[in-house]
Amino acid sequence: MISCFFILKLFVLGELDVSGDYEPKRTIERNVKRVVVHKDFVAKTFDNDLALLELASPVVFDEHIIPICMPSDPHENFRWKKGSIPNLLHNVEVPVITNKDCQTWFRESGHSKVIKPEFICAGYKNGKKDSCEGDSGGPLSILGRNGQWILAGIVSHGIKCAYPNLPGVYMRMTYYKPWIEKVINS
Repeated sequence: MISCFFILKLFVLGELDVSGDYEPKRTIERNVKRVVVHKDFVAKTFDNDLALLELASPVVFDEHIIPICMPSDPHENFRWKKGSIPNLLHNVEVPVITNKDCQTWFRESGHSKVIKPEFICAGYKNGKKDSCEGDSGGPLSILGRNGQWILAGIVSHGIKCAYPNLPGVYMRMTYYKPWIEKVINS
């Protein structure tokens, strides 16, 4: 396990507004028992930009704290559904794009960013909507055909925010599912 740049001791679930103590539903806090950073993480390139948190005690789900499923199909491309640091939790719908299109867009914008198979991109060619600063680690979630939410990706990085030809780059969960399962089962 690679040491983290920070020590995470407490994980808060159900937080809606980080600017105050009032929440419409009660938040839940859990101590973090273990942080597992991907052993091949490279900060400079964002390769393997993924970590798992093991909580010290179980979480009981509620209407504002719900689980998300890992993708079951390792070849799922998720193209069938779209999907300043704010105080309130926001969401944005952005379409998943192919890695080929993502690579083309970055080149058209003058950036030599390499879009690897473990990345999944989402955004609009004209920009305007995107994950942004402060969103890292958040979900790229897709509502599955069966009504369950599926974790397609984890917000990793991008260049600027919501600019033309610069979609958000996420860690592709179908690529990392074997690693996640290995960590969970060890």
